[in-house]
Amino acid sequence: MTQDLFARLHQPYYIHAPAYDEGSPDARLLHLLCHALNLRGEEAYVTSESDPGLRTPRLTQQTVDTHLKGGRKAIVVYPGSTSGNPLMAASVVRFLLSQHGAVAPGEMPVAWRAGLADGNVALLEIPQTDDAAWASRRAQFMQQLDAFILASQSRFGAALPPAAISPAQATPQPVPQTTAHPAPVMATPAAPGAAARRKKRLVVFSVESTWSPCPQIRLLRPFAHLKDEWEVIWAIENGRLQGDYLNDADLILLHRFTPGLMSLDVLRTIFSSRVPIIYESDDLLNEIPADHPEAQQGAAWKAGIEHAVRHAKAVVVSTEFLASKYRDLNASVYVLPNYIDFDLFYRPVPQHQPAGGRINIGLLGSSIQPSNFALVDQALRALVERYGDRLHIDFVGWDCPQGWVGHPLATFHTFVHQYVDYAAQLRQWNWDIALIPLASDEYNQCKSYIKWLDYSAAGIASIFSDVSVYNEVVTHDVTGLLMPNSSQAWLEAITLLIESPEKRHALARAGQQEVREHFDLQAKAAHYNEVYSRCATV
Repeated sequence: MTQDLFARLHQPYYIHAPAYDEGSPDARLLHLLCHALNLRGEEAYVTSESDPGLRTPRLTQQTVDTHLKGGRKAIVVYPGSTSGNPLMAASVVRFLLSQHGAVAPGEMPVAWRAGLADGNVALLEIPQTDDAAWASRRAQFMQQLDAFILASQSRFGAALPPAAISPAQATPQPVPQTTAHPAPVMATPAAPGAAARRKKRLVVFSVESTWSPCPQIRLLRPFAHLKDEWEVIWAIENGRLQGDYLNDADLILLHRFTPGLMSLDVLRTIFSSRVPIIYESDDLLNEIPADHPEAQQGAAWKAGIEHAVRHAKAVVVSTEFLASKYRDLNASVYVLPNYIDFDLFYRPVPQHQPAGGRINIGLLGSSIQPSNFALVDQALRALVERYGDRLHIDFVGWDCPQGWVGHPLATFHTFVHQYVDYAAQLRQWNWDIALIPLASDEYNQCKSYIKWLDYSAAGIASIFSDVSVYNEVVTHDVTGLLMPNSSQAWLEAITLLIESPEKRHALARAGQQEVREHFDLQAKAAHYNEVYSRCATV
């Protein structure tokens, strides 16, 4: 649909789709929808890898940030088979591709063909093949596509200019516009006629995207299980503090490095509020080591983070070791361990593989930072020399480890910033073995055991450094292997798992069962309600 040169841009479309697969009709239809929208003059993206022959750019965090800084809030298209709203979008189209799938209140339904929904639901009959039937129905499809664009853009509103700060309550200085966010995440309103019971309101000041791992793990997913008790408001939009969200707030939360981006004057203004304020983090972000990718930024964050910790009513962290570091600044520190939405990561443990089969080994995030990766580098080089193409190594992070770029037995993947996409990708990589080397320093000791949760739920046999982060939860030789930080120890442990499919299978099964039974978030969400309710008490 051609737009006027001087008209405001339409809202972009984000198509939540699996990777393109010729053998998957649903995947093909979703990618073809993105392709068709772009050919029609709209701006559309897919959330996974696509066919290079289609005009289907992959969605990135940079793209999301650019749209939101321009006041453009995406229309997210989910297939009917996707449950819930994993991208926490405010504007949702539910594309019904089969009989299975439900449309939630507030979503716009559209069906691929007649019979998949009520007669009043619009159709978008995307062709699957370029044949005579498509040639005869080309004009009809284009009419349907134009109607869909008009209806979705009209329903979800024209693009708005970036929001301004409310002068009555907002702080006197905007947060640097480095990251922006989807619309505030609101709890589902009570059904008509239901007794009105006021929910507690948590207002979050965070410059991290609501899609990214830390907000998902520490805030959005736990509170999604507490939707009858709490509503969560994301109070930084388009890089600016939104003071009007403070109305009726019960608790204000400063998240991770966000206070480090604020001037002390801005922080003093925030702390003058009558509302209780807490600081929340799962990393020691005021003491980032020199080889960390965010070390330079971390030095600038230190003053703001420590001011927030000192003046907060309470501090909430993920581990006891991290709590001990912050108790020097604030006596009121609560430890809320990380848990996991088990079903999001679940992959059946691979069945016994024959000896001599190919082995996929993975290292992710902090595991490939130089000081950590150095613990296993020599062992991995010896193993690829010994086993050749029986091994394949995936590196996932900011930069490929030195000396491994272009290695024929290794693949480097840039970090997957969207949490839901990361979970899906972890399942698809089909790792047999995950390595989690961790140098024994204070920053690493403050980290949580989240990788053990993720890898165990995904049915992966894992080897960890024998440090407090992991030896408090991993039972050696049962739910994982714990290794001293010596190259020989790592070489022997990895060799053991390569040579013994039975050992890999036993570790993966035991770890998966342990996480399912004792670390599933749904069963532990009450801990969050208890701690945050206590913090909200004036």
